[in-house]
Parts: sequence; C-alpha cells; structure tokens
Amino acid sequence: MLNASNGNIIFIGFMGSGKSSVGRSISKRFGKLFLDIDSMIENREDKKIPQIFLDSGEKHFRDIEREFAKLIQTSVKDSIISVGGGFPTAVTNLKNLGFVIYLDIDFDFMVSELSKYKDEIDKRPLMQNLDMARVIYASRKDIYKSQADSVFQIKKKDINSVVDEVETFLKEKLGF
Repeated sequence: MLNASNGNIIFIGFMGSGKSSVGRSISKRFGKLFLDIDSMIENREDKKIPQIFLDSGEKHFRDIEREFAKLIQTSVKDSIISVGGGFPTAVTNLKNLGFVIYLDIDFDFMVSELSKYKDEIDKRPLMQNLDMARVIYASRKDIYKSQADSVFQIKKKDINSVVDEVETFLKEKLGF
C-alpha cells in the first residue's frame, strides 16, 4: 500500500527528466488530479520561469516553491505532482508531501533529448551554461536520492516505457 498518508505521488528529478510528462500520463491512467508546480508558479506570477529568475532572482523563486510545498502538505490529497528540478533543494521534507519518485536521468541523454525540441533548453534558466548545468546536476543527485522513496533510471528510454514502469510499480508495490 501507498505509504504516504495523503495519497500523493511526487515526481522529482533534474530538469528535463520527464517529471511533467510522466506525471501527466500517470494522472490520466489512474484518474487523479495532476499538478505541475512550475506551471502553477508561472500562473501565479503571470511570468515564465526565466523571467521570474531575471526579475526577482532564484531566492525569490525558491521561496515561492516553499509556499507551494506548504499548500500541498495542508490541502492536496490523492494527486500526482511534478515539481521543478530545484524544488528538492528548497524543500527538505518532501516525504511529508507524498510518496516521492525520483526520475534519475543521465545528463548527456537529457541534453540530447531536450535539444530535439525547440526552446526546451532556452526556457530553463539554469541550462544556459551546460558546464554549469552539469555541476548543478552533480550537486543535486545526492539530494534527490536522499529525498526519494523510489528511483527510476532514465537513460535511453522513451517516455512511454518510463510511464509503463512507473504504472506497474504503483500497482504492484504500492497497491495504487
């Protein structure tokens, strides 16, 4: 059975790991509400994330993420939630929000996949310098692992395969 008392499933991982795509698909398969925290922040601020970073800085953005974490903890149940790549650096009690699934993507594979789509790299403020992005990626891996209840390796897999693996896990291991 699901060990999160609120029934939420939280997807974490580095930017471009497929958190939103997997989360959206899982929510459809199980008939659950899907929340994409980055999209919710953009809606609240009426700005895209790069503009929020530019206008107000990363600290302001992380403060907003912490506000959303409090909202999830107190008001959201039985939902599938995708959080931004830096969310686990700002919110250290993710397991209080739900069952945490870490989508562990290989850095070079992620860059290759994002490069296939127009503007995917450009819309991510921390990806503007790939050398710096690689440093950030390395610095977050242990944070992601420590916050996760379960880890799925994402390397040379299409998104549908990942969704199928997660669905099977949720059914078989968690009774979802």
